[in-house]
Amino acid sequence: MAAYAAGGYDAPKSHNFVSYYDAHEPDISDVKVQRYANTMVGFLDFTNAKKGTSALEFSRFEADRIMPKIYATQTNAAVGAGLVATFNVQATGRRTVASYDPYDTSATPTEVINGVRVNDLIMIKPELGIVSNGNYVKAIVISKNSNGLTFTARPINVAQEIPEIASAQEIVIYGNAHGEGSGFNSPLSTTATKYTENLQEIKHRNRVTGAENLTKKWFKDDSGRFMIEGEHDSYTQFLNLQDMNLLVGEALANTGVADTFQTAGTPLALTNGLLTQILGAGNVLNYASVSGLTIDDLYDYNVEIDKNKADKKNLFFTGIELDQQIDRELGDKMKAGSITYGSFSGDQDKAVNLSFQKFTLGSYSYDKRCMESFNDLQTLGADGYGFPYEGFTIPASSARVAGGSEMGSSVHSLRKRFLEGKGKSREMMINYYDARTQSADGSDFEEVRYQSTVALEAQALNKFGYAKRV
Repeated sequence: MAAYAAGGYDAPKSHNFVSYYDAHEPDISDVKVQRYANTMVGFLDFTNAKKGTSALEFSRFEADRIMPKIYATQTNAAVGAGLVATFNVQATGRRTVASYDPYDTSATPTEVINGVRVNDLIMIKPELGIVSNGNYVKAIVISKNSNGLTFTARPINVAQEIPEIASAQEIVIYGNAHGEGSGFNSPLSTTATKYTENLQEIKHRNRVTGAENLTKKWFKDDSGRFMIEGEHDSYTQFLNLQDMNLLVGEALANTGVADTFQTAGTPLALTNGLLTQILGAGNVLNYASVSGLTIDDLYDYNVEIDKNKADKKNLFFTGIELDQQIDRELGDKMKAGSITYGSFSGDQDKAVNLSFQKFTLGSYSYDKRCMESFNDLQTLGADGYGFPYEGFTIPASSARVAGGSEMGSSVHSLRKRFLEGKGKSREMMINYYDARTQSADGSDFEEVRYQSTVALEAQALNKFGYAKRV
């Protein structure tokens, strides 16, 4: 006979009709929510500030300062009014160059030079007292020795005495003067500095077994296009790795690592990120951690970048702490005209915007943007890192190229460089690999591989800046 079956129970159930909750279909959202903002600011791609190169490194030449300046001492304390003084040009005020390069093939043909010439008019700071217009001693250079190490000068006002300069100081050349019928003094040469950056290989990949890729999940990817499981996350990870490297990367300074990294035949090259380049050759604004960045600090920064003929309009990318500190500083300046509750009608929504997206101090304006990566818990905003309190400025304009292959075109102050040639580009390479059909042993997995060969080029770094908490 059939096995006994009890049938229905004479007892109420918490879920009624069925005895077990597991029989209910769960209500699971079919969209996977991204809890954290993982993407960084891709401002270079958005503005199309990029250019390919067919070499593994790229270089540029930037004109050095063209106006001469003296760095010297004058150690005779009692020269006397109207009398000649002798100046000693310091090592940092001299330049050693090849005398007839490339025509002179001797071992080391060199000569020591500096910017001062006979007949130059110079302006010297006073030994004591206030340094301001009307207090400088002006003199004319009357002789210079052959090796460029010393020169002599006499005041143009017989009542003035050239002061002692115990510690080397900068001396300004403001003109020159020649007697009637005289000849010319020696010519001035200008120089250029070569800057070189390496392209860097950045790679990443995502792998999933063939079976896992076909299983149905309780959620779907929100990408809206075909991709293997987890590819969206891997792609975002790769973009973050690339953007972070172009921000804080540093060139390799160890040839042993470069020549033998991992496996012989795979030499390694690293590139300098933007922040590394700015700290090396840009303007660094150090502000006190106790008081925070102040308006006075920003005014001082204006003065510093103005010396370097910086652009009047700049982009200011800040960490969240610095972003809010600037808002507080600017808000404090408006206390006298602050908004009160009496400014609103009774039924009106009360909304006050205390954020300053753009501000102008003196002749310089800054378009302020909060840099997400500076406060990302998984990267630069990790516990104990100072990036949320720091920021950097870049010129907002572009420059028209005067020569070379890009002559006449406008070049962004900052742009991404990538390897390209023969109709191919390594700016962003994405390849699909099916190991089941393409591998020798037929392993059952699928892979998406990402690769870039990239670097950053910052033109005229003396116009860039970094705000650093100390």
